Order: sequence, then structure tokens, then C-alpha cells
Amino acid sequence: MLRKLKLQVFVSLAFMLIAPVNAVTPSAQQIEQFKSMPKAQQEALARQMGIDLSDLNLSGGNSSNVQVQPETQINRYVDEDEIAARLAEQSANKDKSKELKPFGYDLFKSSSASFAPPSNLPVPADYILGPGDSIRVQLFGKVSEQHELQVNNEGVIEVPDLGPMNAAGLSYNEFKKQLTERYSEQVIGVTPNISMGELRTIQVYMVGEAYQPGAYTVSALSTITNALFASGGVNDVGSLRHIQLKRAGKTVTEFDLYDLLVFGDTNKDMRLQQGDVIFIPIVKKLVSVDGNVRRPAIYEAKNNDTMASMLNIAGGLLPTAAASSLQVARSTPADGFQVKTVNMRDNQGRSFKLEAGDFINVPAAGNEFSNAVVIMGAYATPGLTQWRSGLTLADLVNRNSLLGTTDVDYALIMRGAKFSRQSEIVQFEPAKVLSGEYNAALNAFDKVVFFNRFTPVNPDAEEEKKNKDRSNNFLQELDLASFTDKYLILQKTKYLSREELLAPIIERLEEESTQSSPLKLVEITGQVKFPGVYPVQKNANVRDLILAGGGLLESAYLQQAEISRTGLDGDNALRIEHIQIDLIDSMLGNNNIALQSKDTLNVLRTPDWHENKKVELLGEVVFPGTYQIKKGETLAQIIKRAGGLTDEATVKAVIFTREELKEREKENLDKSVENLRQQIASTNLSGSQNVKTIDYQEAKLILDELLEAEPVGRLVIDMPQIIAGNPTADLSLKDGDKLFVPNISSSVSVVGEVFVPSTHMFKYGKTLEQYIANSGGENDRADMDDVYIVKADGSVTIPASSFWFSSEETLLEPGDTIVVPRDVTNYERLGLWQTITQIAYQSAIALIAIGNL
Repeated sequence: MLRKLKLQVFVSLAFMLIAPVNAVTPSAQQIEQFKSMPKAQQEALARQMGIDLSDLNLSGGNSSNVQVQPETQINRYVDEDEIAARLAEQSANKDKSKELKPFGYDLFKSSSASFAPPSNLPVPADYILGPGDSIRVQLFGKVSEQHELQVNNEGVIEVPDLGPMNAAGLSYNEFKKQLTERYSEQVIGVTPNISMGELRTIQVYMVGEAYQPGAYTVSALSTITNALFASGGVNDVGSLRHIQLKRAGKTVTEFDLYDLLVFGDTNKDMRLQQGDVIFIPIVKKLVSVDGNVRRPAIYEAKNNDTMASMLNIAGGLLPTAAASSLQVARSTPADGFQVKTVNMRDNQGRSFKLEAGDFINVPAAGNEFSNAVVIMGAYATPGLTQWRSGLTLADLVNRNSLLGTTDVDYALIMRGAKFSRQSEIVQFEPAKVLSGEYNAALNAFDKVVFFNRFTPVNPDAEEEKKNKDRSNNFLQELDLASFTDKYLILQKTKYLSREELLAPIIERLEEESTQSSPLKLVEITGQVKFPGVYPVQKNANVRDLILAGGGLLESAYLQQAEISRTGLDGDNALRIEHIQIDLIDSMLGNNNIALQSKDTLNVLRTPDWHENKKVELLGEVVFPGTYQIKKGETLAQIIKRAGGLTDEATVKAVIFTREELKEREKENLDKSVENLRQQIASTNLSGSQNVKTIDYQEAKLILDELLEAEPVGRLVIDMPQIIAGNPTADLSLKDGDKLFVPNISSSVSVVGEVFVPSTHMFKYGKTLEQYIANSGGENDRADMDDVYIVKADGSVTIPASSFWFSSEETLLEPGDTIVVPRDVTNYERLGLWQTITQIAYQSAIALIAIGNL
């Protein structure tokens, strides 16, 4: 006891001598010495050293947690494609098997280091002690001490004050119990706290088809999976399901890694012992599973695996799988390649035995809904709805299901059984279904189509515009996917027009038509809202077709319409028959003429029916503005309605324009310019020495200016005679006509090839020559022999003779315009210049006059 006290004093003095003023961190050896001191000395020395006893973890407590040395992990890169290629060589369908992943091998990547035992692990009560393990004993009571006791090579632990105790082969719980009993029997007033210290390491052997065979030192708490992943796992041809643990020359257990990966079962993942051998045999039975399963892959199969157990490992069948027709490709040396069909709905199919190399394909079942009716178009929830016995239109058509834009006078049912070659058309009026006047039973596979009563606006119009080609084929593609999942939601059909909704129906009926089953299509033209081709039901009449066309327009002539009917006569020659009908009788149901295939109903327009036609009066009119006209109304009459002309009006200078003339002028101008381009090119290419070559750039500028000129569409009229009441001078008005009545000052304009085109005050008796001289005279490009005058009323006057040698003076009036054209006599075949120039000048003069109003 004295010796022990001296040692404690020595350690205390040593700590005091080496301790600096500030707190220090004791070494591991100092901490072990510190543990052996009494509690009072530990506290005193800790205060002197400036450390906290809790930081030293001296108590040990009742925890059985121990520090486990992490195992060495083999870093491995797993190339699943390469493994699949090797394993696929054993398959009856090598090419398809190569596309599958080998199941389980991705666990052996370097990231699988997480399969190592954790660094702080509670020791189980059944842990078997052996050489290298250490036990921590902390005593409380009369004596406060702590000891780290290690099992020596002979399996014995030397316990202070108690002597040696056998530990090897005992479980941790058994040894703890024995040691506690020894202290209670031999040491009075002392209570022991026993826990595990450092664990020993053991050596195991990885052999067979391990990724890196050899001897591995692992923690004594390691299991088969810990050692397996520490060694890099199984190589490309190793078995995952027949991993054997051998101990003392005997197979202790056979571990199936699929139990862990698929089912989370670790019952056979036994703890390893010193000298254990883990043997990985070669894989002998591989099965490939592809198609509609949750986890397609290459799997290893056991001898007792059946189709049901293998599909269970693959995650089971998808809802889309055809469970009654699984395909198994098999190759055997005796029978060669074979295919077998397995029905998983019966016991025989579920118990089907698998062979090495089997390739299982799980096909997709037919994806057509067999108990559905599809609703398309102007409906609140277009798409599939469940069909049941007794389902009728009244179940679908109500005030909540129809849109505010739904046409309640026309809807269709396209009916055809699954394998029917001919479709049947049923036309009905949703309004009569709502009122209870009409109802019809629905069949499975019916398509009910509702239409908008006007062209709908798609909120996604911009997006649809970007995908126009795809949008145009939307319903055609949908028709090919009849009653599949694409039919579940048909929201897009809400915004389709009548024509778009009918397009696939018409196309289907055209494909179904035969010699014995004529085309079920008729056409309506003329005064209806939606002229076009429509499918018809059997015995459809004129009223049905008019409702299909959206109803009659206001302009429809009700007393008469015409049905054109084609057929074959006795000589099989085409015959066309025209049938006159009364629309009023037809709409009232008095005319029972049934429509036939390819009939055309033409709804005539009411004679003398005019839509809103208007003309415009501008300028010096008493009441200028826009006036609506009736058929045959003349210019004199409309001027009278407008209160006549004002005192300021220049009657001879009125400008009357008409839209159709404007279009004609534009066509003529474009044609003339194109002809002129060709003439210029031909002239320059001819290379004649006697003809002046045309500068192409200059000509192009002129031609471009002409193309940009806006045609006026002026019609020259004799306004004084019209005002005077001369019926021969008057004219009937058309929609869009305009009359401009200017107040032109007393002036004469000079335009064209003069130095300063300008307008001059009119002076009675002043000659043509004088006005041109006042504009600076003609320039070098002027053609003085072809000078002409555009009168204020738009007519053109040409001087009676040459400008220079005229024997009589040309009479000019206020508002006249003198035009000096360009000389084109030096250019071959370019007389067209004059015509174009006249058009351009007259248009410019009219526009100037209108702009001055």
C-alpha cells in the first residue's frame, strides 16, 4: 500500500512539474495513470493542471459502446455495361440482355464503404471474447479504481486483487456475470462497473469469385456483408445468391445477398470468427427479365425459383403488363431455341420452372379501355367516361355539363363496336335531351361529339400557332389511339372548330365506304352558317342537314332550295339529278325527302338581298359622311340625300373612286412594270449600236417608285351633267364608292420634266408655253411633242398638234395640270413608258387633289 501511495505522489509531482500555467492536454499514458488514482487526488491534480475531469471520460459509465477500428475498403469502379455484356453471353437473347442492368453489382462501387461496421457500436451480449479483447473495470465504494484488462494469448485476463480468469470462448455477458460475482464474493464494500474496451481484430479469407481474393483483417463484430464489401464484392461471374461461410472446414451457412437487397432480410448474415472462409462460387443460373416489370434487369436464379418468385424479385408486374401472355425465350443443347408462353393468371404459369439463360419478356397489354364512352368538343369535361348498362344521353347531357357556347341543335354519336367495319352516325339535338323530348341508349366505344355554335377562341392560340403542323394532325393521331389513355382527358377539343372536329370522322367514313356501303357524307352550300361536308345518319332529312350546317342565315331564300344528287343510270353512266324543294316545308317536317350519299343541298340567297353597303361623300357637300345605299341607287340620288353641293364646290374637279378600279389599276401597273423590266433587259442585251442603252440602276429606281405608287381607282365622270339631271351621265353606286368634291383655287400645275415643277395662278389667255416657261422650262429629258393636259375632272387632253407648231392655242382652265413626259424615243420598244407615266401622274394628281380637301 505504501508503494502504491509513493507512485501516486510521484505521478502528481510529475504532472505539477510539466504542467504549464495554462491548461494542458495529458497524453494517453498520463490519462491511464490518472485513472488509477483515488477520486480526491484526480480532482486535486485536475485543478492544478487546469483540466476538466469530464473531458477525460474517466468514469466509463455503464455503456458497452466500444471503439471499432474501421475496416479497410477496396475502392472499385463497377462498369455495369461491361458486366451486362459478359452475363448476356449466357442468355437466350443476347442482344436484348445486353441492354439490361445486372442486378446487385452497383452496390460494390466505392461508395459502398458505408457497409463497414460503425465506429461506435454497442457490443451484443452474446459477443464471444478472445485474445486481444479488452475489458474496462471501474470500482466504486471503499476503493475507487479503474482498470483496462486485456485477454492474453492464452485467453486469460489478469484481474487485480482477484487473480487470473478464463475469458476466451465466453460471451461478453457470461464473463461480465462471473466477474461481478467474484468481486461480490472476494472484495467487500466494492461495486464493479464492467464494460468493453478495445475489440480484437480477426482474420478472414475471401476466396472464389471475389473481386479481390485474399486474407482480410476485420473487426470481430464484422459479418459476411462487411467482409464482402470490404473486399470489393463479387466479380463479374461470381454468384450473389450462394455465398458460403466455411468454418473449421464445414459450411456454416449459405448467404443470399438478394435476401438483403430485395427483402431486407439479414438472418443469415452471420458474424465472422477468426479464420472464417467466405467462398463465392461461379454463377450458374442467370435469367433476364425485360418489359413491363418494375425493375428490368439480369438476375441470378436459384434452382427452386419459379416464374412467380423471379417476377417478385423484379418488383412485380406493372399494371400495363399482359399477365396472360409472358414470353420466355429458352435455348438448350437438346432442343435449341424455343419460345414458351406463360399465363401468370393460373397456377401452372406461376409455378413455371426457370432454366439457365431464360429471357423473360413481359409485353404490354392492350391499352384500350373496354368499358368507356368518349366525349369530345364543347363539353365541360371532355374525355373518357365509364360505360355501364343503361347509360343514356340524358346521363351525360345536363345544364352543368354543356358549355355556354355549345350548339344545342346539333351533336353526333359515332358508333362502332371494337371490330366493326362500318361506323354508324346518330345525329341528335342536345336541346331536346335537356327538355326530355329525346333520349338514346349509349353503347361501349361510342364517341359523342358536341360542337360550338361559333368558332371558339383557344386561350393557348399562340402556343398552338407555334405547333401548327402538330395541331392540324391532333385529331387524326387521336383517332389512331382510339380509347387509349390519350382519350382520358380531351380538354384541347373544347376549342376546336366544327370543321376540325368533323375532319377525322369524315376521314374514317371515307375509308369505310365500299360498293355495298356508300359514303355516308352529304354537303350543304349557300346561305348557312357553316357550309361544308357532313356525316349523316340513316334516313337523314333536309332539316337535319341544315341544323348540322349551323342553321340558315338571314339571307336564305326559304321558298326554294336545290338538292343535287348523283347516281348511275341503267348503262352505269353518271347521272346528276336536281330536285327543287321548299325550305319552309322541309323545316316544318312536311317534306320527307331522305338524303342520300353524296347529295348536295344548295340554300339559295334571297333575290335582291343586300348586305350593309355604304358609300362616302367628302368635301364640299352640304352633309358629308357615310351613307347606306340600296340596290340601283345612283350618284345623283345620294348627292340629293346629302343636301347637294355647297357654293364652294368645284363641280368639274370632283374625284370619284371605286374599289374594283383600284384593284384593276394595281394589277395593270404591276403587269406593266414587269413587262418594262423584261423590255429593259432585252434592249440592253441586244447591243444595237443605233439604240441608246438604258441605265439599269436609274430604270430600277423609277420602276420601284411606280410599284410603290398607290392606285386611286378614279372613274372620270361628268359631274355638271349629273347635277343637271342628265340620266345618261349618272351612274349606279357600289359598296365602297367615294366622292371627293374639292374647292380648287384658280391655279394651273406643271409637273414632269421641267426644271421646277410648280403651281401657278390661273390667268385667262395664258398659254401652255407660258406656264411651262414659268416652271423653268423643259429639261434635257423632256418630250415636248407628247405634252398633255390632265383636266380637273380627270380627263386627258392632248394638244391638237405639235407644241412648237400649234396653229391654235389650247384652252386651259382652273385646276388643270400640264404634264411634260420623259423622252423615250431613243429607247427601243419602250412606248410602255408613256402609259405607265400617265398612270403615275394621274394617280399623283388625284391624290394631291384629295389631300387638299
